[in-house]
Amino acid sequence: MSIVIAGRSLVLVGFMGSGKSSVGRELAKRWNFRFVDTDAMIRHKYDLSIPDIFAKHGEDFFREAEYQALVRLRGICSSVIATGGGIVTQPRNLPLLRALGPVVWLCADQTTILNRVGKSTHRPMLNQANPQESVARLLKERAPLYHRAADLRIETSGLTHQEVADRIVSGLDELRAQPRMDTNRRE
Repeated sequence: MSIVIAGRSLVLVGFMGSGKSSVGRELAKRWNFRFVDTDAMIRHKYDLSIPDIFAKHGEDFFREAEYQALVRLRGICSSVIATGGGIVTQPRNLPLLRALGPVVWLCADQTTILNRVGKSTHRPMLNQANPQESVARLLKERAPLYHRAADLRIETSGLTHQEVADRIVSGLDELRAQPRMDTNRRE
């Protein structure tokens, strides 16, 4: 475990299919941390799938549920937290994410994302007439938001979950060695 997160948690952000859940489980196992998935918290609370929440209550309701999940996680330690792909679209979520611990942006190219989730029926943002166009648009919209939220960016395209976890560990160690430059990260 990296000294950067000792006594804190690690937060994974990124687009759907970037590997947040799989890599998060791998890191939690390595560090003997708890694994938390904000989408799973929401599914459990409402006893509905994410597509059913979107269909029944709409996206605004879901975004409020994401915010409330982060509020419930305040003060949690020794956890790896995988967030939903759109959690960064709500500015009020950023301070909550940062308060939990270092934020790592897992990113993947459009082809990799479509290969990983393109046939998925449980991703509301893909249930569009043209999923490729939807992914391209959302990636472009969200990239600056992920960048603003993150302490560290890790490319996951073409890597195994174990390789991504290794890169996160190395990146956290490098982050620890650097002087903190919050103004670069958060402006």
